[in-house]
Amino acid sequence: MQYTAKYSTLLKKSPVQGSSLADNEKVVVPAGTIYPVEKILETNGLHSHVKLGSEAGSWWIFLPHWSFEGSGEVKAEFSLSQDSSSAIIYGELVFTEGGQEILRIDATSGQPGYQYAGAHTERGKGCLPPGNNWAISTNGYPLSTYGVDGMFYHITPDPHPGTGRGEFGLHRDSNVDVFPGSAGCIVVKTSDFNGKVIPLIDGLKDTQSQIPLSVVYT
Repeated sequence: MQYTAKYSTLLKKSPVQGSSLADNEKVVVPAGTIYPVEKILETNGLHSHVKLGSEAGSWWIFLPHWSFEGSGEVKAEFSLSQDSSSAIIYGELVFTEGGQEILRIDATSGQPGYQYAGAHTERGKGCLPPGNNWAISTNGYPLSTYGVDGMFYHITPDPHPGTGRGEFGLHRDSNVDVFPGSAGCIVVKTSDFNGKVIPLIDGLKDTQSQIPLSVVYT
């Protein structure tokens, strides 16, 4: 596997802001630098701990600053354990690249009380219909609609062939403190969405127009 720096960036001894590290805990890497990677040791948000080839040691890297040759397409899976609870239920949205997990965050879909098995048929209330044929567009756009108030990444197909529902997307849950959930979109808490999801998707724009998405309910 080969990693190429897309921008001037850092190799770091900890998955934190470079400004908080001592000089001996980081290495400046010019844009275009190529490193062979022997193994991905672990991930932490948008950081990945990698073992470099040529006995260069192990370092943390900020994933949106790198492109990965041979690592494969980025894919996503949203999973949630359904229930008839009147409280909002959170599941997980996991992004992988070449089978390697690169980001795992809490996420949800649907409104409180409409996350039970079969609720995906409820227009404007139920969760996103299950299936393996979804895709998240990497070409997001700002949307001021109530409940979004930020970047919106369209989810296709639209409309969904099984239910006729549509206008789904991935966005932050801007109403989480008042009325959490969505009308069917996948929503993420603001800090995770702005700090992790947006940088990840922005880093894919040049190589992927969409992210294949699976939706799994148990």
